[in-house]
Amino acid sequence: MPLYTLHRAVEIIGTLIFLLALLTASIVEFVLRPKPTNMSHYNNTCLGITSQVTPDPFITYARGKFYFMFTAGNRVPLWEADSITDFWEEGRFKKGPVWTPPPDTNHSAHLWAPELHALRGRWYVYVAAASHHEGNRSHRMYVLGGPPDSQDPHAGPWEFLGPIRNMNQRQWAIDGTVLTIDGTLYFAYSGWPLDRPWDDYDERTQQLFIMRLQDPVTAASPPVMISHPHEPWERSGDAGINEGPQWLASQDGGRTWRGIVYSCAGSWTKDYKMNTLQFLGGDPLQPSSWKKSPRPLLQNAGHDKGPFGPGHGNFVHIGDETMAVFHATDMPNDGHGNRKCRMQRVIFNEDGPFMNYTVGPYTRDLSKFSDGHNVGKHESKGSKLRGLLHSVASKLE
Repeated sequence: MPLYTLHRAVEIIGTLIFLLALLTASIVEFVLRPKPTNMSHYNNTCLGITSQVTPDPFITYARGKFYFMFTAGNRVPLWEADSITDFWEEGRFKKGPVWTPPPDTNHSAHLWAPELHALRGRWYVYVAAASHHEGNRSHRMYVLGGPPDSQDPHAGPWEFLGPIRNMNQRQWAIDGTVLTIDGTLYFAYSGWPLDRPWDDYDERTQQLFIMRLQDPVTAASPPVMISHPHEPWERSGDAGINEGPQWLASQDGGRTWRGIVYSCAGSWTKDYKMNTLQFLGGDPLQPSSWKKSPRPLLQNAGHDKGPFGPGHGNFVHIGDETMAVFHATDMPNDGHGNRKCRMQRVIFNEDGPFMNYTVGPYTRDLSKFSDGHNVGKHESKGSKLRGLLHSVASKLE
């Protein structure tokens, strides 16, 4: 080969290598760059649901009614309404406890985060409770059994079924919820680390655990820890907290995304927030089946208007929309006081659930919540959503 031709070939090859390097760098930058979300398709307004203090809200829709539970401390309350917005005004909803514990037992005090579930033909309530004498360190998960799920849960009768059978009663446990994953029942909860001595009551670390259920009241596996508060924003001072797990799946049957949304940091602070654990498939009892998001799903917006400390609720499907129900405070220094139920919509993109990362502008105006200046494609659905929120008839169309 002539020398000129050889030099020319080397020059061309060098140019190709350079262009390939530039192309590779561009591809890497594109893949790693945060993917934009079209905000014109998302109305981030936050709607007030209750005017009364209702921490740890849990809303279920069944039999043409909305059923609402929350932490009341000394009882398991149940509110009932035709519309989710009726819970704001006293007299527009039915209220009353479904169960009040007897005095002086290991489950008579500090009843936290009750949840109402229809499972295998019967209503069940899962609630954390403690001994009045032992206090917080005695918190364990308990189950109530109610009437058939074809009947009004308010009508009862309700019976105390005790702790979940075969669940480790040496472990502090709160915020239990039931998940159905690929047809199998699982129980997720917040607990203190399993490997601690019996007399170690250090409250500074709460992890998330999951175990398989044989039936709604019986564990079929030991618990497995699937989340530890290792992120700085999961901590408040020296306390690292993961709690309030709730199952969330996109309405396409979970094909876009499915997993657990949980609350983290101190519930007594304005920095309480929500984050996600994506279920990657496989065995839910393997920690590698879960992937923690590196950025919170929802937290306070960082200004002085509130709401503050969003966390610990659940998700309700209304029509073709998914709504996050959670508590938040009016003021940044309210602590555990003044936690009221709020609602903000969830959408799904290629990265999973999206809520614009912060609590949106607070409103009691259904027109703003249903439409709003950022609603974009949802705008044509505004009147339909108002109907869904206001009336059962519209909701069932």
